[in-house]
Amino acid sequence: MAHLLRAEYGPSGPAGGVARWHVVRDTDPSHGMCGAELASDAESRPEEAWGTGLHCCQQCGSLYLHEVPFLRSDHAGRT
Repeated sequence: MAHLLRAEYGPSGPAGGVARWHVVRDTDPSHGMCGAELASDAESRPEEAWGTGLHCCQQCGSLYLHEVPFLRSDHAGRT
């Protein structure tokens, strides 16, 4: 299953910047894994951007970790 990060905007919309990032399944890009409804034109980032310092939804992150396997070879050389 593939995932994406999708932006949730504050009251000013995209002009006000991203309030937080949600993880979505590629089969349902308008809903965060936490259930948040996201704008169909919200900015997207690849799932590899999760954990890089972006302000991400904690609930989405927890659910995401339960869906993706930890493959030690994918993390070789990282601290």
